[in-house]
Amino acid sequence: MPSMSRALAATAIAAALLAAAGPAAAAPPDGFYGVMWDRAATRAPVAEQDQQWALMAQSGVESVRTVFSWARAQPVAGTAPDLSATDELVALSARHGIDLLPIVIDTPDWAADRPNPGAPPGHVSAYTAFLRSLVLRYGPTGSFWDERPDLPRRPLRDWQIWNEPHLGFYWSTEGRSRNAWAPEYARLLKASKRAIEGVDRGATIVLGALADFAWKHLDRLNRYRIRRHFDVAAMNFFTSRPKNVLKGVRFFRRALKRGKERRKPIWITETTWPAAKERVPEPGPAWQRAWYTTDEGMASRLRTLYRGAARNRARFRLNRVYWYTWASAYSDGDLFDYAGLNRYDGSVFEPRPSLEAFAAVASR
Repeated sequence: MPSMSRALAATAIAAALLAAAGPAAAAPPDGFYGVMWDRAATRAPVAEQDQQWALMAQSGVESVRTVFSWARAQPVAGTAPDLSATDELVALSARHGIDLLPIVIDTPDWAADRPNPGAPPGHVSAYTAFLRSLVLRYGPTGSFWDERPDLPRRPLRDWQIWNEPHLGFYWSTEGRSRNAWAPEYARLLKASKRAIEGVDRGATIVLGALADFAWKHLDRLNRYRIRRHFDVAAMNFFTSRPKNVLKGVRFFRRALKRGKERRKPIWITETTWPAAKERVPEPGPAWQRAWYTTDEGMASRLRTLYRGAARNRARFRLNRVYWYTWASAYSDGDLFDYAGLNRYDGSVFEPRPSLEAFAAVASR
């Protein structure tokens, strides 16, 4: 058989085999494999942080979620925000080709509605002014990109408005109704969308992540007509088994449908199983005893979670899953401190078995 005929025959056979196998499954959307960047890792020397972001890219991390602290950037009223800390984060993400999801949170004392931990902004306009300064710095026309021609131009287009506003740790309702957070947060969300889109019409507004019974908190927020004021629904979900995470996503999807938001995508912005067994005393709450695990258990549950999430992404419009967290110290009584894909004790980063598991599922 002439060589051209052999090539045509091979092509025909390959096409027939592909047809018999059926259509290939679509790859997860860009950014699907995410991690949180916080805790001890953020205090590492700059050169070591850069090495970790390079390792993230090699391990299949496509998106990083991290805090852009308003209190840190603007501790004094009437002063321009100091964005040097966020400049470093944006440079790391751009250099290594990883999307960045900022959580814009933390009220400075001068802007708080009252002087207590977790106080929400006393004046929404002060928060939205800070948001605008971030978009003007890092958005498509941002000054940061003009100042840093050495970096690939990767404007920030995703902005998460606060975190877990139903919890007093993040949004204190002291002296008010327990559910006062809902109308207050709804006002902040609506003003934030207007402020961001006034600078970047194509930006994506991510709802502040809802945890615990996230679907019930979303039902409460929906009473305040937030439907047109966010683009992505977010949940932080911690439970004993990976299949229960997807069950929570299903309940969350139903709440979106009840709020006439059936087409909006969902991002899981935090989930984890900390490897704290035999490292901390057995926790008292039953759910925590079922939740925490060993190094091997963390790796196994991570694999199961991401494989299940990838299989069900179209069904639930589940577009991202962020593991909590990239690195932690593995050193104190906080269970979340045993959740890192790496251990960082202040001197050296040490990969845990779960990092290999993450890289394996992301490579698929």
